[in-house]
Amino acid sequence: MAHAIEFRDFSLSYGKTPVLEQIDLGIPSGTCIAIIGPNGSGKTSLLKSIVGLNKPDTGTIKVQGHPPTRAWRRRIQVGYVPQIKSIDKEFPISVYEVVMLGRTAHIGYFRYPGKKDRLIVEDSLRRVNMLHLADRPIGHLSGGQQQRVFIARALAQESKILLLDEPATGLDIPTQQSIYELLDELHGDGITTVTTTHDLLALEFHHFDQVLCLNRRVIAFGPPEKVLIPPILSQTFSGLPWPTRLSFSYAQ
Repeated sequence: MAHAIEFRDFSLSYGKTPVLEQIDLGIPSGTCIAIIGPNGSGKTSLLKSIVGLNKPDTGTIKVQGHPPTRAWRRRIQVGYVPQIKSIDKEFPISVYEVVMLGRTAHIGYFRYPGKKDRLIVEDSLRRVNMLHLADRPIGHLSGGQQQRVFIARALAQESKILLLDEPATGLDIPTQQSIYELLDELHGDGITTVTTTHDLLALEFHHFDQVLCLNRRVIAFGPPEKVLIPPILSQTFSGLPWPTRLSFSYAQ
């Protein structure tokens, strides 16, 4: 199976602070991946590296076979859903307009959306069950509804790769379940999804093909039944050095 995303000896630091170290990782196309680890383990930095926002100290990253340069981002869109932040309830932008922003790279700046763009936005909203709220101000929605809108914005980019950074954080349990049910549907459409979380309960709501345990380094990467075991979770969430006596089958 071809890789949608591939890291090779990838290391990243912010100033003198190491953030990611010697990441070797291949994420197959069409798979649904969870990245777990404590806060500060490098999960968000890994996602930002995939969209080309971080320049590595060493190593390489390729997305669909290409380095994620600025020119690449204009040609190949990767849907990125950042962590939900507080939104000004009076900010004058509608749900429809937020999702249309996902079409910017296709439309170009200072041009009006065409019929195709409008149809794609409507379809993206329909897929996340938010079309009926298209005219609602984004600040008037609940956290779960806002998250669905931002997923729709990513879908409007027509990408086959969707990156979600802590998509269920701060949401109640039923809303978390609905978000992960939506990810199931997208996975069924053949979209490669990569989701970060520090909450292990999230893994009960959604089936992931593989789980990446990350704490600056790759602790383990493989099927959930082989990775989600006490010794590995202890290494992931305690920050202890990687023990060479443990061995796992990494994606090649």
